[in-house]
Amino acid sequence: MSAEVLIETIEVSRIYNPGMPCEVKAVDRISLKINRSDVVVIKGPSGSGKTTLLSLIGCMSRPTEGKVLIKEKDAVKLPESFLTQIRRDTFGFIFQQLHLIEGITVEENVMLPMYPLGARLDDIKDSAEKLLKKLDLLKKKSYKIKQLSGGEKQRTAIARALINNPEVILADEPTAHLDTALSEEFMSILYDLNQEGKTLIIATHDPLVYQEPYITRIIEMRDGAVL
Repeated sequence: MSAEVLIETIEVSRIYNPGMPCEVKAVDRISLKINRSDVVVIKGPSGSGKTTLLSLIGCMSRPTEGKVLIKEKDAVKLPESFLTQIRRDTFGFIFQQLHLIEGITVEENVMLPMYPLGARLDDIKDSAEKLLKKLDLLKKKSYKIKQLSGGEKQRTAIARALINNPEVILADEPTAHLDTALSEEFMSILYDLNQEGKTLIIATHDPLVYQEPYITRIIEMRDGAVL
């Protein structure tokens, strides 16, 4: 049985300031396919375009040229409201800077992505607490973010990314601010998620990430192009 293609980019480019002297082609005509349950690393130095490609794959930005197909549907042509729906239903995001809100609790941070969906508060809390228990954070659910260690903050960000039960986890330089032990813990959590059927796409230049044996594919980038 052939693998199911979940995401496909076709000749996709992202150009900033097109036609101007300061024009930058952050992503240059990239075509690739990502299958369900793949663990894909987008590897490259700073400025190579890997974060921009990740944002295009996750429908966080639109390409200047080309197509982004999500389950064979061209997301580029969709109005913003439908694109928002795809982001919520398909993707969970783990950002380099985490973007946790310092002034609210761990549980409240995890619950945030669920609020726009109109679910009952009790159901949202129940989902959040199940994730926090899974990630060994339930005892910290009432803590403010500033009271957490680096690893606990990372696990909170993972729980928030999982709250909508997305099919795909996108992670941008997720180990950039973690020491070796915490990086290994993070990758172990991602491995478990992949074993549950999640598709993982990780942008990184960290060898601790792309040398993991369960990585199914490495996409190497430089100057906006795939090598």
